[in-house]
Amino acid sequence: MPEPAAVEIVQTFQDRMLRREARAAAEMVRLYGPIWREMQGELTVLLNQIEGQQLSFAQVKRLERYNALIAQVERQVSVYAEAAGSIITQAQRDAVGLSELVVRRTVDARLPLGISTDTLAAVGLEWNTLPTGALEAFAGISGDGAPLSNLLAPLGPETAQGVTQGISEGIALGRSPRRTAVIIRDRVGMGLTRSLRISRTETLRAYRESTRALYRANSDVVTGYRRVAHLDSLTCFACIALDGKLYATSTRIDVHVNDRCAMVPETVTYADLGLDVPEDDRRRELGPEWFKRQPVGTQRQMLGTKGFTAWQDGQFEIEDMAKITHSPVWGDSAVQKPLKELVKP
Repeated sequence: MPEPAAVEIVQTFQDRMLRREARAAAEMVRLYGPIWREMQGELTVLLNQIEGQQLSFAQVKRLERYNALIAQVERQVSVYAEAAGSIITQAQRDAVGLSELVVRRTVDARLPLGISTDTLAAVGLEWNTLPTGALEAFAGISGDGAPLSNLLAPLGPETAQGVTQGISEGIALGRSPRRTAVIIRDRVGMGLTRSLRISRTETLRAYRESTRALYRANSDVVTGYRRVAHLDSLTCFACIALDGKLYATSTRIDVHVNDRCAMVPETVTYADLGLDVPEDDRRRELGPEWFKRQPVGTQRQMLGTKGFTAWQDGQFEIEDMAKITHSPVWGDSAVQKPLKELVKP
């Protein structure tokens, strides 16, 4: 089957996986909610005391109520982080299980007409399944191979520090208790935001890495894979620019946080099998081509006014808008180049 059919299969299954991850995220939100509600009353009393007695931050740090509040936040968020780790690990397991199904179907869609993973032996090839538990290893770990808990453990201390900084800032700037509470609420919420980002990123990573492991186990059949962007007005230009890029199965795809790109296999062809049969070489429209046929209003909204004008003036091409950066935790990431790097002074 031609590439467009395989792309549709991959994206359908990835959407299914993301819906499962969204349910995990909803459970994490439910667990996190009580943290702010339970500390709000004590925080209000503390902030009113600070304002009424005109206390300095040095004096506040000696208050029993302040220290009890900070300890409570750290304790509650740390308990949440442990629970979140279990939720994310289960989401990873679900994603890994889904990858086994999607790989087989997608490879079948990419193999020449008349050949499938079930009939490869007839042409001298074999489809290899991985040992039980091999893919399970992708659950419970983070992008650097460390336990997922290593990413989540700092949430308690970081959130407590955020509350401390919020109180200190409120005192330094003379803010009212109400305004200070708003700042602190946002700081408390950062723990949830970070954990949700970890959930989405690490679930997708487990899905992609288990997919790549299956591709590698069948390198006689899968010759590589292509990056396929989810093309809509929310897609970043790094993904649009790299849409269709070919990777070796030994190479990790260079995605960014919350990246929605999928991995579509390249498989052996009739020619590879020594058969003189015409190939169906229809291909899908790539990201830059897709963008160029969008309405002007969509192009302007996605690029921004300055970027749109520079692109219209021929100062850069859509294909030039991606660059690769490296993080010791997240690995290589594709990011969008800022306009100043695209436009020559």
